[in-house]
Amino acid sequence: MIYNGNLVKIDGNVIPHIQQYKIGRAKLWKEADRVMSGDIKATLIGIFPKIQIKIGVTTQTEMAELVTLFDKDFFEVEWFDVRIQTTIKTNYYASDYDIELLSKRRGLYQPFEVNLVPVSKRRY
Repeated sequence: MIYNGNLVKIDGNVIPHIQQYKIGRAKLWKEADRVMSGDIKATLIGIFPKIQIKIGVTTQTEMAELVTLFDKDFFEVEWFDVRIQTTIKTNYYASDYDIELLSKRRGLYQPFEVNLVPVSKRRY
């Protein structure tokens, strides 16, 4: 079944105007080393799924709500994990992001990108 729900919710709030949605499945290793034969010896600590989103044009009110969410130290993100074919809730924080005015007269802001970075590794 194809998932057709909300891509991202932060603390229960649906993120509006998502234009691009991308999950970076970063692997974190410890004690990684290549031996003389060329093989790698390492221990996988875990998968850390970073959520990369691009949000389209927003109103001043929408931007204020987004900034309030993204400026928290940590927050709960509900997102669709394709590996298990369902949504999950995990703790994240937002990377740096830029806010650019599109029209002062109309109270509109340019599209922008933000990365949601996981606090903990994904446990399956």
